[in-house]
Amino acid sequence: MPEPAGTAPVRVLFVNRMASMVRGGGETFDLEIARHLELLGAETSFLSGIPLLSNADTPLDHPRSHTIRSPYTGWFPWDRVPQGWRLRVWDFERFEAAATRWILARQDRYDIVQICEMPPLVNRLKDGGCRLPVVMRITAPDYHDPRLGVQLADALLASGVSIARMRAGIRPDTIDIPNGVDTERFAPRPSDYRARRGIPADAFVVLFVARFQQVKNHAMLLDAFRRLRATRPDARLVLVGSGPLESRIRSLLHQHRIEDAVIIEGEVAFPDVPALYNAADVHVISSHSESFSFATLEAMASGLPLVVTATEWIPGLIGHDEGGRVVPLDDAPAFAAALAELAAAPALRARMGERNRHAAVERHGWHASARKLLDVYHGLLGRVSAFPNPAPEPTS
Repeated sequence: MPEPAGTAPVRVLFVNRMASMVRGGGETFDLEIARHLELLGAETSFLSGIPLLSNADTPLDHPRSHTIRSPYTGWFPWDRVPQGWRLRVWDFERFEAAATRWILARQDRYDIVQICEMPPLVNRLKDGGCRLPVVMRITAPDYHDPRLGVQLADALLASGVSIARMRAGIRPDTIDIPNGVDTERFAPRPSDYRARRGIPADAFVVLFVARFQQVKNHAMLLDAFRRLRATRPDARLVLVGSGPLESRIRSLLHQHRIEDAVIIEGEVAFPDVPALYNAADVHVISSHSESFSFATLEAMASGLPLVVTATEWIPGLIGHDEGGRVVPLDDAPAFAAALAELAAAPALRARMGERNRHAAVERHGWHASARKLLDVYHGLLGRVSAFPNPAPEPTS
């Protein structure tokens, strides 16, 4: 159901520092929710950053996409170096200062500004006299907010474990806008990835789609995969992503003597990602913590079982043991045992995958989230709701 006839479309500017450089959870949310807002009659635009001396790594396929050049230090392992976080804060501050000037000079073009987890940018806009409602989405509860920008946002959005934490703290009015997955893009179908990569058709393929950062705990996964190879020498591990720990991960491959069984794909264009899920037998999450997980939803929609660590949110997504196996945090032997169990049981994997696909389709579509968010915008703008009655998910 689009905007009612005769109603001016809500014009939304999404501000996402990384959207032209990486595709993480925050970027996926903004791009997908914007696409579905457009289907509901809104007009969306993007403002993102690119490095001073190079081009965008993942140019946005969007008709109203704008970029700002600013210093970028994403290559630096800031989460492993003492005080390294200060460099990352400086990096973001430079973008936020430039974005503030850009937005304040163009306020007449938009009705709403929605920011992906940059509380200092909210503060800058309010101090600068921004006339537009400023909405911010928190992707994880460990945000950097030295000037209390979270409290200044006209609306605060969250999903996953962040909702309860924010509501129990300084923003009891935090709005739950659930993450979703494109169940048409991510769906079980044939893939030529194995043939292209020379992986035998009967090999057991493990997939992990995640940034190479400390919290994702690739080190434990590689230890578990080393143990799995002792009983399943045909196993292959595919790692999709990039980040400051890539050199460390490559060093561990050599240390564990599993270089010949692990493929590091790096950053993969979003339209090409489904083929990797369709080539895998199981998807894994080895993280120390996850506030949500788009990769989990993508794997579920693709009909895969999962082996995951006991983080706060993901076990509930897969129904605990219904859609995979949940193992303790940082326990490589238990993780390897769970992988070995699924490797030996194709019928069990199929049942788990069917359960996950059904759950993704029934519970995690983007349409309802976009509709709820559009009502938030209407409330901030003093407009009548576009959706006075519940509307069904589109069937096409």
